[in-house]
Amino acid sequence: MEFYERLALRPVLWSCLHELTGNAFEQFFQDFMVLSVPGFVDVRTHGNIGDISSDGLTLHDGRLYACYAPETPDAAATIKKFTKDLAGAVKKRIEQFTIFVFVHNDVRGTHPELSAALATAKRDHPGLDFEVFGMRRLRDALNKLDTTDVESLIKVQMPLHHDVAMGLPEMEELLSFLATQRASALESVPIESVSSQKLRYSILSEETQQELRDAMKYSPLIEHYYRDRIDVTERDEVAARFHTEYLDAAQSTSDAEEVLFRLRLFLAGSRVTRASSYRAQTAVLAYFFQTCDIFENAPVVWDDAVMEVPA
Repeated sequence: MEFYERLALRPVLWSCLHELTGNAFEQFFQDFMVLSVPGFVDVRTHGNIGDISSDGLTLHDGRLYACYAPETPDAAATIKKFTKDLAGAVKKRIEQFTIFVFVHNDVRGTHPELSAALATAKRDHPGLDFEVFGMRRLRDALNKLDTTDVESLIKVQMPLHHDVAMGLPEMEELLSFLATQRASALESVPIESVSSQKLRYSILSEETQQELRDAMKYSPLIEHYYRDRIDVTERDEVAARFHTEYLDAAQSTSDAEEVLFRLRLFLAGSRVTRASSYRAQTAVLAYFFQTCDIFENAPVVWDDAVMEVPA
């Protein structure tokens, strides 16, 4: 899918998952997996043996998938279903998988109580690994498919216009948090020489370089934010998405300012924003710039005197 199509998919998928529940969601997930993952076996129910505690298997990597998509998400019911499906899979299919993947339709993400249940399951079954497959993972996987395949799956034609307001839902909390922070209350963060070189090597304008440099004062806050998250993989997942989008943008254009603009759209959408929100967005971009998830480092031997930096 093209960049703007990937942006447009977010609200469409959000709405789609609200409607897909029960068997409809299970069928949707199986259709998606058959289309996108070679070696996936979609397990259907059969007579009095049911599906033998599996909604699908990938034979090449030992993953067993269990789907749960209630009309109204409830933490207690979700944990009960997870525990039941895991117990059934361990009893009936233990030699067929090494990774248990719990698939759900809750657009809000993984409930804290479910994350605790996953930790308990890992402790009780040290020979197994566990994963959660929700909207974010589904969205990122759909982004890699052709537009026609995505449209056939979600039964909706992708919007033709490019005015997409929705950003990354999982970043809303961080952006809101950063927007409330007073710059005067933050300690200045010195930029290491490699970061200073990277700013110049990026060929961003002097104004943009200064904007990113100023925003790096928020990097410690972002680092602490991710350290305190229940989902310890969240930061790495977000960083991987930014890196993928950066590579795609850099391949599409050599204009560094356009690349950064596309990353801002990827993060926050195209909605009109207040100064505090814009500052928060810039802080996130500066953080991932500093951690080298977006833009390239300067070569070890590099003379910035030969480079022209836009005014």
